[in-house]
Amino acid sequence: MNITKDLTEVKSKVVFGLTQRQLIFFALAALVAVPTYFLTRNSLGNDIALILLIATALPFFFFALYEKNGQTPEKMLKNYFRVRFLTQQARPYRTENRFAALERQAYFDEEVKQLVSITEKAGAETGRGLGRRVDHPAEHAADRRTEKATGKVHQAGKTRR
Repeated sequence: MNITKDLTEVKSKVVFGLTQRQLIFFALAALVAVPTYFLTRNSLGNDIALILLIATALPFFFFALYEKNGQTPEKMLKNYFRVRFLTQQARPYRTENRFAALERQAYFDEEVKQLVSITEKAGAETGRGLGRRVDHPAEHAADRRTEKATGKVHQAGKTRR
């Protein structure tokens, strides 16, 4: 007596050594093929009607008996249609290159520095933006506006009392 080591391969038999799935598909084959035979026997002849009976029953036998790698034909067809029609056909190969990400970040940082230097130059020329005074680089344009409005000069480095 053979004892199976993999219990997932064990299938319970229902009737005549057939599984429930096989029994259902054989019944469907009989429901489709037998009426086809009796309806075509008189008009086509007995031999051709018998060939037609076999041809209509074969797909059901295939679905009842075929299994590959634990997958039934329905699962294989479902997977085929999902891959063929529902997913993207061109799948580009993409990797996450950390060195390239660091290079991109360094490029963006340099670009930001250039933009800031351009706006500082433009602000100094037009009197707008983040322009800094040449004689006091720590003072901003906002400090100068406050000085003009209040008439008070804030002296850096000295504390008020």
